[in-house]
Amino acid sequence: MNFSSAWGFIKRLNSSCVSVSARILIACILVLGSSSNVFANTVSPSGQEPFGYFDFPTCIRYAFVHSESLVSNKLDIQVASLDLKDAHSELMPTFQLITRYYFIRTDDANNPNPSRFNVQFAMTNWNPYEALIKIRAKSIFVDLAKLAHFDKISENVAQMAKLFYGINTLQATLRGQKQILAIHNNKLNFGKSKFDQGNLDSVTLQSWTNSVKAQQLKVKSLERELEQKTTILKSFMGYHPDYYLPLDTRDAANQILDGFNGRWITFADVQGRNIKLRMAAKKEQAQSVMVTGAYLQLVPKPLFVFTDNKNTPNTTSGVNMALGLDYIIWDGFKRVRDISRQKFKAQQLEIDRKQLSEKLYSEFKRIRGEIDSSGEQSSLSREQAKLADLAEEKAAIMYKSGNIDYGEYSDQRVKTVEAHLNAAQDLQARVNELIDLATMAGGLNKYNAAIRY
Repeated sequence: MNFSSAWGFIKRLNSSCVSVSARILIACILVLGSSSNVFANTVSPSGQEPFGYFDFPTCIRYAFVHSESLVSNKLDIQVASLDLKDAHSELMPTFQLITRYYFIRTDDANNPNPSRFNVQFAMTNWNPYEALIKIRAKSIFVDLAKLAHFDKISENVAQMAKLFYGINTLQATLRGQKQILAIHNNKLNFGKSKFDQGNLDSVTLQSWTNSVKAQQLKVKSLERELEQKTTILKSFMGYHPDYYLPLDTRDAANQILDGFNGRWITFADVQGRNIKLRMAAKKEQAQSVMVTGAYLQLVPKPLFVFTDNKNTPNTTSGVNMALGLDYIIWDGFKRVRDISRQKFKAQQLEIDRKQLSEKLYSEFKRIRGEIDSSGEQSSLSREQAKLADLAEEKAAIMYKSGNIDYGEYSDQRVKTVEAHLNAAQDLQARVNELIDLATMAGGLNKYNAAIRY
């Protein structure tokens, strides 16, 4: 009973001889009963399962915390940061304390009774030139580790986005194929009744029976494919494979793209934001530092000596301090060749970066073309779906008027469902291309505020 009928019944009670308290009690029961039906229809519509709470942004945020591949990749940044701290520590010399206890010891002419225990305090390994080069190189390696982490995030987000939308398309396809199965079952029941009446031959009936069996196999295959894709998505998220994943795939395209259509993305944007190009530029920068380090090998190295000896055998105890320069006079031109070697490596990295840029440009043009063509194809598929709807309405009218039988009407209903499924498949191709474009231009997480990292 709805609210209007309940209200009419209450007015009829008011005009009767029922007591006031009884009328109030009956009115409350009717109103509460009708409101509970409204809420039941809102929460769990008939024929549909309630949606879960794992929408696409929630899946991504869960992966940021629980995905082992992302967590492991993030540890590389911490390792590179520790290497940088080691390089900073080399700006200061290493201080060393050396202690010895001699069980047998030779006599010293200046000290006929030397102590069996001696201490030496020394300072070694001081090269400020090399330390500065290492600091610069290690800081670039930290940046490279961060970029590698962001690149991993970008790739995982793109793969999860395609999986999420693929699951959405599979769910829609599965619903459509089950609808087609129901149509085939109704058609088969109709055929059996006609066969019993002698108006249908056995070959046609067997053909309709085989259509039902084939459709059942198709539904089972889609169910297995949906389960496999969901398992892969769990793996990317770091979600337990045996636990149920309650996905909310409503408006999946907007959940993933957040309004991103790629129209304003140019190749200049790709060159400035593409993570792999930025990594290639960082590698060139690091190699430039290595070239500088190779040149510094030709510069005399500063030397600072400080030792404090106590009770050292055959050596006078005391403090030694000295400043000087160390220089290798002849090494077979190894340092000169190392300069050339580092320059060649820099040229190789520059060529690799240019080749990567050219490859990205070709990929950018391809994606642009496919986005345009998929947009046209998607528009055409929607028009065909609308025409199929009109054809089904026409077939329904003809069936009711007796111009066609139920079998022909069922065939048109199947064509309508298939037209809508084709439209969904064509839309998936367009969404995937937009995901690839966003990934190329810095990562989908840069354009969707709900999954920003």
